[in-house]
Amino acid sequence: MTRDKIDRNSFRRRAILKGAAGVAVAGGLGMPFVRTASAQQFSGKELRVLTWSDPTGQAAVRNILQPFEAATGAKIIADLTGSTSDMIAKIRASAARPQYDLVILSGFGASALADAGLLEKPDLSAIPNTDRMFSQYRTGAKGYGVGYFLWSDGLLYNTNAHSTAPSSYDVLWDEANKGKIIVPPAENLGALELIMIAARMAGGDAQNPDSGFELLAKLKDQILTVSQNSPQMADLFRANSANAGAIYSPLLFADNIPDPAFNMSGTYDLAEGFFVDLQFMVIPKGHPGDAAAINALINQALDPEVQGKMAEEVWYGPVNQDAKLSDKAKASPYIPSPDVIANRTVQVDAEYLASVRDDWVRRYAQAIA
Repeated sequence: MTRDKIDRNSFRRRAILKGAAGVAVAGGLGMPFVRTASAQQFSGKELRVLTWSDPTGQAAVRNILQPFEAATGAKIIADLTGSTSDMIAKIRASAARPQYDLVILSGFGASALADAGLLEKPDLSAIPNTDRMFSQYRTGAKGYGVGYFLWSDGLLYNTNAHSTAPSSYDVLWDEANKGKIIVPPAENLGALELIMIAARMAGGDAQNPDSGFELLAKLKDQILTVSQNSPQMADLFRANSANAGAIYSPLLFADNIPDPAFNMSGTYDLAEGFFVDLQFMVIPKGHPGDAAAINALINQALDPEVQGKMAEEVWYGPVNQDAKLSDKAKASPYIPSPDVIANRTVQVDAEYLASVRDDWVRRYAQAIA
C-alpha cells in the first residue's frame, strides 16, 4: 500500500512479538440514526477524530466522516497522522485537556491507552450496529475499544502459476513450486503464524508445534528467499521467479496486485484459516464532544453499506456480518467476505506467542536454514 501502512503494520508486529499486550454525498447511506432522528440533529456539534493519514484514513474521511457531517449537520475535524504510536503520544499529551472525541487505531494502541486509563468505555446500547457485529470482534482492549475492521494475513500467489486462488497453504510444499516460495524471516510475526499453520496442517496446534517444525523443514528446497521486503517481493512475482508466499498480508501489496504486470494476488479463503488483527475505535476520557454524536458516528462506521465500501477501497475485513459488498468486491480473493471471516479467521494469542517467541524463532530459523 504506502509506507505509512507498512510502517504501521510493522510496528504492530513488533509490539505483539515483544508481548505488548473528492466529497462524498449523504444519500443512500442506510444509516440507522438517520431513520430514528431528524436530519441535521447534530447541527452545531463539533467532533474531532484522530486516525491514520494513509489510504485507510483517507477512505474513512470519504466514506464515514464527510457523509456523517452532511447527514447530521455535525462538524467533523479530521486529524490524520502517520502511525498508531503518534496517536498514542497525542492522546497522552492532551490528557490534562482532552482534544479528541474519537480515535481509530490499531489494537496495540487501544490496549496501551486503556491500560493508561485514558479511555472511557463505549455505551453499546447507543450503537445499534454493534448488534450485527461478529461477537468476537465487537469489542476489545478490555472493553474500551469498539471493533472497526480486520487487518488480515494470508497467502500471496502468482496468477501465472495459479489460474485460481489456492485453497490451502499446501501449495508451499507443492513440487511444482520448488525454488519459488517466499517466507518471512524468523523474527517476523508472519513466521510465527506460519509455524501455527504448519502445526495445524501436521495434526498439531500452537501448544503442540513439534510436527509443524518437522513440516517446515521440508520447505528448505522450496524456498526462493526469506524476506519481508515488499518491493523486492513484488519484483520477484513480476519476474515470475516467485509462485507463492506466506504468511503475508495482501494489503501490503495494494499498489502491486491491481497491476497485471506484477502477476500477484492474495487469498484468505484457505482451509487452514487466516490471521486477523482487530482495529478499534476508542473514546478518550474527558472528550469535549457530544456523546450522542460520537455514538452516532461510531454507528455510521459500522453501517453495512459503509463497511462494504471501506472493504472494497482498502481491503480490510468487515466486522459487521451484514456488510454489503459489491459484486466486484465479492469476486475479489483478497477482500475477505463476511462468510470467509465467519469460518476462516484465526486469532493470535499475543501473550502466548510472547512466551514461546524466542524458542520458536530459533527453531524456525533451524527448520528453514
